[in-house]
Amino acid sequence: MSKTVLDNLTGMYFTLDAPDGTYGTGQVIRLAAEGVYFVRFDGNEVTLPLELVTVGEMLETTEEEYKLWRFFDTIEERDKWIEWLDAPSKPRVVSLVKPTK
Repeated sequence: MSKTVLDNLTGMYFTLDAPDGTYGTGQVIRLAAEGVYFVRFDGNEVTLPLELVTVGEMLETTEEEYKLWRFFDTIEERDKWIEWLDAPSKPRVVSLVKPTK
């Protein structure tokens, strides 16, 4: 009986949060072994070497339980997330004084 390895991440795009508040982007290229993937980070001029990342690393969270890796089916979905993430927040003005009549 052969063991089938489940591969749900190949082809997915990702963002990876860094401790300093920045983030990296890239794509999961292919399964290397059970629970280990080759990933390519954006900005690398050379297509090799790819980096090996385990599913355990992809599941890591911060002390506050925030996910470090976020996955997207398409580059457009990822870009939309990044656009929202990078957009400056719009401050709201709330009046604490009761209007007079």
